[in-house]
Amino acid sequence: MRRRVFIRYGLALAAASAAPAVLAQQKYPSKPIRFVVPFAAGGGGDVVARMLAQRLQERINNPIVVENKTGAGGNIGSDFVLKSPPDGYTLLNMSSTYPIQAAVSKLPFDPIGDMQPIIMVSRDPVVLLVNANSPLKDAKDLHAAAVKNPGRLTYGSAGVGSIAHLGMEELAHVMGIRLTHVPYKGSSQAFTDVLGGQVDMMLTSATFSGPHIKGGKVRGLGIAGTQRMPTLAEVPTFEEQGFRDYNVVDWKAVAGPRGIPQDVVAFLNRELNEVLRHKAVTEKFEAEGTTAVGGTPEQMMEVVRSDVERWKRVAADAKVKIE
Repeated sequence: MRRRVFIRYGLALAAASAAPAVLAQQKYPSKPIRFVVPFAAGGGGDVVARMLAQRLQERINNPIVVENKTGAGGNIGSDFVLKSPPDGYTLLNMSSTYPIQAAVSKLPFDPIGDMQPIIMVSRDPVVLLVNANSPLKDAKDLHAAAVKNPGRLTYGSAGVGSIAHLGMEELAHVMGIRLTHVPYKGSSQAFTDVLGGQVDMMLTSATFSGPHIKGGKVRGLGIAGTQRMPTLAEVPTFEEQGFRDYNVVDWKAVAGPRGIPQDVVAFLNRELNEVLRHKAVTEKFEAEGTTAVGGTPEQMMEVVRSDVERWKRVAADAKVKIE
């Protein structure tokens, strides 16, 4: 009898001590969340990540730390996140460069199988920038100069396999010209060299380029898509300049490693959707011509999968191969 009572008492004690541990595991977040940006500070993805981090921190009253892990066209940062513990505390601020790398590079991770989508954040068309003092005034000038001197004109990018790289290769294919690629570790570094005249041009998002065009530091030669943007009305589309079917879009999203508990995924998705509805965020996006997206993790994964296939076709057409 005494043995039976002892066993019951022991089981009750074990259950009581385990309960707080279970509750502690369920409580999220209980420590700082890391937003990893796979490109250098100051670029378009970094700017969006820091804005999201600030607003999310305010909403959930929990620290959000932004870290830049650069290199290999964004793959170093992506690899770091996808191999991190799947607890929701290490998240990747990915961009449309991610499916490009998945399409054309040999990666140390499975870009679909190892990734947990959380939310699509934003999308905007790409803009081709040159120094304000450049002799190139529009896309036709670019075409003429490149035809006259094949490979002489240079463009910077955030690295081999970035959207600024493959997007320019697609544009060169559409135009029937040849340009020379100069890779950097981030778009901010490429932009610095556009300003300094070390490279002739770069492709970037409307979010990043808008303030600099308005400030007179750079000129927009053309914008992707079929319609001009109200916020960049002075920049003509490539379509209206005679170069059809160039519709490259730069998007930003948040993801994590596969295996994050679904209640944590749902929490992050819900809170980030609310962040994207915040007046300060919507006003900033609208002022820069960016479209806030939001939606479900499943909708984000659909975009990633379709983009992987799209960029495979682009790389084949443009004969781009990345080792």
